[in-house]
This record gives sequence, C-alpha cells and structure tokens, in this order.
Amino acid sequence: MKKNLLLYGVFLCALSMSSCSGSSKSGSVMDDKGMSVEVAGEVIRYYDTSLKVLNGLVNEDEIKAVLGYMDYNVAPESLPALSQQVVTSQDTLLVANPGDYFNEEDRQNLKENYGRLFRSISAFYKNYRTYRLYMQEQSYRKDQYALADKIRKEEYLLSIALSEYKQVIFDILTPLAEGARTVLTPLENSVKS
Repeated sequence: MKKNLLLYGVFLCALSMSSCSGSSKSGSVMDDKGMSVEVAGEVIRYYDTSLKVLNGLVNEDEIKAVLGYMDYNVAPESLPALSQQVVTSQDTLLVANPGDYFNEEDRQNLKENYGRLFRSISAFYKNYRTYRLYMQEQSYRKDQYALADKIRKEEYLLSIALSEYKQVIFDILTPLAEGARTVLTPLENSVKS
C-alpha cells in the first residue's frame, strides 16, 4: 500500500509541475481591449458552464473515496456507492464545441482536453463498477485478484489524468474569463449608477 501511495504522489507531483510550467497558458487573440461586449458575454457563459460541468463530472471527494477503498481491499458492502452527477447534454455539447469567440488554438485545446476528460471519467466509473463486481463474488480467485489489482492501478492513473485535464482547462479559461470580466465591469458599473 505504501508503494502505491508513493507512486501516486510521484505522479501527482510530476503532473502538477508540468501543468504549472506555463506551456498551456492561453495566447489568446482576445485581450480585454479588443474583446467586444458580446464576445465577453459568450466567454463568461462558456466559463460558467465549464465550472458547472467540471464540478458535476469530476467529484474529487468521490474519486478519493474510490481510491481509498480500493487501496484497502474492503468488504463489498462498505464500498462507496457513487452518485455520478448528471450534467445536461446541452452543457456538455457547449463545452465540447467552443465557439468562435475563442481563438483557434484555445478552441482546439479545449476540445481535446474535454474529449479526454469525458473519456477518462467514463472509464473511471466503468472500472469502478467492474471492480465492485470482482469484490462481490464469493469465490475470489487468484486471477480475479490480479484483475482487481490491475483495475486499482488504472484508477490511480485515471484520477491523475482527470486532475490534469481539469487543470489545463482552467489554465486556458481563467485568463480569458478575467479579460471578459474586465470588459463587462464598466457596463455593470454604469447600469448600477
């Protein structure tokens, strides 16, 4: 178990450092000076929808619970029941297909990272269901133990990937949303006056 936790920690550190290296910073054509009010509104709408989708699909508490239970090989009745949150198809479609209000590079990066995130979260929950089936069987054979161990290792890697994709998406969107808020702030202040 200590070996698994150490491996998990090393992967998290390596991936965290690679995501913080600045290579995924947005080189957006849209700065707050050249962004129209309509574009700023669309960027904020996309950003807010992204937050909703990311928080709805990637529940860190559930992911930690699954990894913790898998690491300790607990009894089947104490395995966590996951409540994979439902996100509307309109929201997932919006975030998977960013509009022309982003430059081509940002659009492509968002599409790729959301695609990877959707595939990874699906694989994570599918693996967990398979793991539960192995744990619930009365005759827990040696080959099933090997398969369960393989699933456990894959779940660790998927959890790291999910965290990485989420961070890359935030790294792309945060400067754009800040620029959009700068454009919209003078409008909000004039409406309040």
